[in-house]
Amino acid sequence: MTAPTATSRRVGALLVTSNGFVDAYTYLAHGGVFANAQTGNVILFGVGLARPHEVNALTHLWPVIAFVIGVVVARVFRSEAAAHRLRYPLRYVLGLQIVVLVAVGLMPASAPEPSITTSIGFVAALQFSLFRTVRSATVVPIAMTGNLMRTTDSVLTALRGRRREDVALAVMYVSLVLGFAAGAVAGALITALVGTRAVWIPAGMILVALVLFFVDEARPAPAPAPPGEVA
Repeated sequence: MTAPTATSRRVGALLVTSNGFVDAYTYLAHGGVFANAQTGNVILFGVGLARPHEVNALTHLWPVIAFVIGVVVARVFRSEAAAHRLRYPLRYVLGLQIVVLVAVGLMPASAPEPSITTSIGFVAALQFSLFRTVRSATVVPIAMTGNLMRTTDSVLTALRGRRREDVALAVMYVSLVLGFAAGAVAGALITALVGTRAVWIPAGMILVALVLFFVDEARPAPAPAPPGEVA
Protein backbone atom coordinates (compact mmCIF):
# COMPACT_ATOMS: atom_id res chain seq x y z
CA MET A 1 0.00 0.00 0.00
CA THR A 2 1.37 3.43 -0.93
CA ALA A 3 2.01 5.82 1.95
CA PRO A 4 0.00 9.05 2.00
CA THR A 5 1.94 11.89 0.41
CA ALA A 6 2.14 13.83 3.69
CA THR A 7 4.10 10.96 5.28
CA SER A 8 5.91 9.64 2.20
CA ARG A 9 9.64 9.13 2.01
CA ARG A 10 9.82 11.41 -1.03
CA VAL A 11 8.41 14.39 0.84
CA GLY A 12 10.48 13.56 3.91
CA ALA A 13 13.71 13.42 1.90
CA LEU A 14 12.98 16.72 0.15
CA LEU A 15 12.12 18.58 3.35
CA VAL A 16 15.02 17.20 5.38
CA THR A 17 17.56 17.93 2.64
CA SER A 18 16.21 21.43 2.10
CA ASN A 19 16.44 22.13 5.83
CA GLY A 20 20.09 21.09 5.94
CA PHE A 21 20.71 23.44 3.03
CA VAL A 22 18.91 26.36 4.71
CA ASP A 23 20.81 26.05 7.99
CA ALA A 24 24.16 26.05 6.16
CA TYR A 25 22.95 29.00 4.09
CA THR A 26 21.89 31.19 7.00
CA TYR A 27 25.01 30.31 8.98
CA LEU A 28 27.30 31.36 6.13
CA ALA A 29 25.32 34.18 4.53
CA HIS A 30 23.50 35.71 7.49
CA GLY A 31 25.72 36.20 10.47
CA GLY A 32 26.41 32.69 11.75
CA VAL A 33 22.77 32.14 12.75
CA PHE A 34 20.91 28.82 12.48
CA ALA A 35 17.43 29.80 11.33
CA ASN A 36 15.88 26.30 11.37
CA ALA A 37 17.28 24.35 14.33
CA GLN A 38 17.43 26.53 17.43
CA THR A 39 19.84 24.59 19.68
CA GLY A 40 22.84 26.41 18.25
CA ASN A 41 21.12 29.76 18.68
CA VAL A 42 20.30 29.08 22.33
CA ILE A 43 23.94 28.15 22.97
CA LEU A 44 25.28 31.19 21.12
CA PHE A 45 22.79 33.43 22.93
CA GLY A 46 24.23 32.18 26.21
CA VAL A 47 27.77 32.68 24.94
CA GLY A 48 26.80 36.21 23.89
CA LEU A 49 25.52 36.99 27.39
CA ALA A 50 28.78 35.74 28.89
CA ARG A 51 31.09 37.25 26.25
CA PRO A 52 29.25 40.12 24.54
CA HIS A 53 32.45 41.43 23.00
CA GLU A 54 32.66 38.22 20.89
CA VAL A 55 29.03 37.26 20.15
CA ASN A 56 25.94 39.44 19.70
CA ALA A 57 23.40 37.66 21.90
CA LEU A 58 20.36 39.40 20.38
CA THR A 59 21.27 38.17 16.89
CA HIS A 60 20.62 34.63 18.10
CA LEU A 61 17.62 35.47 20.28
CA TRP A 62 15.31 36.79 17.55
CA PRO A 63 15.04 33.54 15.54
CA VAL A 64 14.37 31.62 18.76
CA ILE A 65 11.46 33.94 19.56
CA ALA A 66 10.17 33.64 15.98
CA PHE A 67 10.36 29.84 16.25
CA VAL A 68 8.31 29.84 19.46
CA ILE A 69 5.68 32.05 17.82
CA GLY A 70 5.60 29.66 14.87
CA VAL A 71 4.94 26.69 17.18
CA VAL A 72 2.04 28.60 18.77
CA VAL A 73 0.56 29.43 15.37
CA ALA A 74 0.93 25.81 14.24
CA ARG A 75 -0.98 24.68 17.33
CA VAL A 76 -3.83 26.92 16.23
CA PHE A 77 -3.70 25.27 12.80
CA ARG A 78 -4.08 21.86 14.46
CA SER A 79 -7.09 22.87 16.56
CA GLU A 80 -10.53 21.43 15.80
CA ALA A 81 -11.91 24.85 14.87
CA ALA A 82 -9.17 25.41 12.30
CA ALA A 83 -9.49 21.88 10.91
CA HIS A 84 -12.97 22.65 9.59
CA ARG A 85 -11.68 25.65 7.61
CA LEU A 86 -8.12 24.57 6.81
CA ARG A 87 -8.22 21.03 5.48
CA TYR A 88 -4.57 20.66 4.49
CA PRO A 89 -2.49 22.93 6.77
CA LEU A 90 0.85 21.39 5.77
CA ARG A 91 0.31 22.40 2.15
CA TYR A 92 -0.32 26.00 3.12
CA VAL A 93 2.75 25.98 5.35
CA LEU A 94 4.95 24.65 2.54
CA GLY A 95 3.55 27.30 0.22
CA LEU A 96 4.32 30.00 2.78
CA GLN A 97 7.81 28.61 3.27
CA ILE A 98 8.47 28.82 -0.47
CA VAL A 99 7.31 32.46 -0.54
CA VAL A 100 9.53 33.35 2.43
CA LEU A 101 12.64 31.72 0.95
CA VAL A 102 12.11 33.32 -2.45
CA ALA A 103 11.65 36.71 -0.76
CA VAL A 104 14.82 36.20 1.29
CA GLY A 105 16.77 35.59 -1.90
CA LEU A 106 15.45 38.86 -3.32
CA MET A 107 16.39 40.96 -0.29
CA PRO A 108 19.31 43.38 -0.75
CA ALA A 109 22.54 42.92 1.15
CA SER A 110 21.59 45.91 3.30
CA ALA A 111 18.48 44.15 4.68
CA PRO A 112 18.57 43.69 8.48
CA GLU A 113 19.72 40.19 9.37
CA PRO A 114 16.95 39.63 11.98
CA SER A 115 14.26 40.16 9.32
CA ILE A 116 15.73 37.23 7.40
CA THR A 117 16.50 34.79 10.20
CA THR A 118 13.23 35.40 12.04
CA SER A 119 11.17 34.87 8.88
CA ILE A 120 12.90 31.58 8.16
CA GLY A 121 12.71 30.51 11.81
CA PHE A 122 8.97 31.18 11.92
CA VAL A 123 8.13 29.03 8.88
CA ALA A 124 10.57 26.34 10.02
CA ALA A 125 8.58 26.06 13.25
CA LEU A 126 5.35 25.67 11.28
CA GLN A 127 6.87 22.87 9.19
CA PHE A 128 8.34 21.15 12.25
CA SER A 129 4.99 21.25 14.06
CA LEU A 130 3.00 19.84 11.13
CA PHE A 131 5.47 17.34 9.64
CA ARG A 132 6.81 14.78 12.10
CA THR A 133 6.17 11.42 10.48
CA VAL A 134 7.63 9.48 7.55
CA ARG A 135 5.57 6.37 6.97
CA SER A 136 4.83 5.45 10.60
CA ALA A 137 8.21 6.60 11.97
CA THR A 138 8.72 9.75 13.99
CA VAL A 139 11.23 12.20 12.49
CA VAL A 140 12.47 15.72 13.19
CA PRO A 141 12.85 17.45 9.80
CA ILE A 142 14.86 20.46 10.99
CA ALA A 143 17.45 18.92 13.35
CA MET A 144 19.30 15.63 13.58
CA THR A 145 19.91 14.92 17.28
CA GLY A 146 16.71 12.93 17.76
CA ASN A 147 17.04 11.36 14.33
CA LEU A 148 20.59 10.22 15.11
CA MET A 149 19.35 8.50 18.27
CA ARG A 150 16.56 6.78 16.33
CA THR A 151 18.99 5.88 13.56
CA THR A 152 21.34 4.19 16.00
CA ASP A 153 18.51 2.31 17.70
CA SER A 154 17.01 1.17 14.41
CA VAL A 155 20.35 0.00 13.00
CA LEU A 156 21.11 -2.02 16.13
CA THR A 157 17.63 -3.54 16.04
CA ALA A 158 18.02 -4.42 12.37
CA LEU A 159 21.41 -6.06 12.94
CA ARG A 160 20.07 -8.07 15.85
CA GLY A 161 16.81 -9.30 14.33
CA ARG A 162 17.39 -8.89 10.58
CA ARG A 163 13.66 -8.53 9.97
CA ARG A 164 12.75 -6.83 6.72
CA GLU A 165 10.70 -4.09 8.35
CA ASP A 166 13.52 -3.30 10.82
CA VAL A 167 16.06 -3.07 8.01
CA ALA A 168 13.74 -0.80 6.02
CA LEU A 169 13.32 1.50 9.02
CA ALA A 170 17.08 1.65 9.59
CA VAL A 171 17.72 2.44 5.93
CA MET A 172 15.12 5.21 6.04
CA TYR A 173 16.64 6.89 9.10
CA VAL A 174 20.17 6.62 7.72
CA SER A 175 19.03 8.12 4.42
CA LEU A 176 17.37 11.06 6.20
CA VAL A 177 20.49 11.85 8.22
CA LEU A 178 22.67 11.60 5.12
CA GLY A 179 20.19 13.73 3.19
CA PHE A 180 20.37 16.47 5.83
CA ALA A 181 24.17 16.36 5.72
CA ALA A 182 24.14 16.43 1.91
CA GLY A 183 21.84 19.44 2.02
CA ALA A 184 24.30 21.22 4.34
CA VAL A 185 27.20 20.43 2.00
CA ALA A 186 25.25 21.70 -1.00
CA GLY A 187 24.16 24.77 0.94
CA ALA A 188 27.74 25.64 1.84
CA LEU A 189 29.07 25.14 -1.68
CA ILE A 190 26.26 26.90 -3.54
CA THR A 191 26.11 29.82 -1.09
CA ALA A 192 29.83 30.38 -1.64
CA LEU A 193 29.22 30.45 -5.40
CA VAL A 194 26.05 32.51 -5.79
CA GLY A 195 25.54 34.24 -2.44
CA THR A 196 22.15 35.02 -0.94
CA ARG A 197 20.16 33.75 -3.93
CA ALA A 198 21.32 30.23 -3.10
CA VAL A 199 18.23 30.01 -0.88
CA TRP A 200 16.13 29.56 -4.00
CA ILE A 201 17.48 26.00 -4.26
CA PRO A 202 15.74 24.75 -1.10
CA ALA A 203 12.67 26.78 -2.11
CA GLY A 204 12.61 24.73 -5.31
CA MET A 205 12.94 21.49 -3.35
CA ILE A 206 9.99 22.41 -1.14
CA LEU A 207 8.03 23.33 -4.27
CA VAL A 208 8.64 19.83 -5.65
CA ALA A 209 7.38 18.37 -2.34
CA LEU A 210 4.25 20.51 -2.58
CA VAL A 211 3.62 19.50 -6.19
CA LEU A 212 3.76 15.83 -5.19
CA PHE A 213 0.55 16.26 -3.20
CA PHE A 214 -1.36 17.33 -6.31
CA VAL A 215 0.34 14.78 -8.59
CA ASP A 216 -0.62 11.94 -6.25
CA GLU A 217 -4.20 13.19 -6.01
CA ALA A 218 -4.48 13.26 -9.80
CA ARG A 219 -3.64 9.58 -10.06
CA PRO A 220 -6.65 7.29 -10.42
CA ALA A 221 -7.57 5.36 -7.32
CA PRO A 222 -6.79 1.62 -7.47
CA ALA A 223 -9.66 -0.49 -8.70
CA PRO A 224 -11.51 -2.40 -5.95
CA ALA A 225 -10.85 -6.10 -5.74
CA PRO A 226 -13.52 -8.36 -7.24
CA PRO A 227 -15.89 -9.98 -4.74
CA GLY A 228 -14.34 -12.90 -2.99
CA GLU A 229 -10.75 -11.70 -3.53
CA VAL A 230 -8.50 -10.12 -0.94
CA ALA A 231 -7.28 -6.61 -1.90
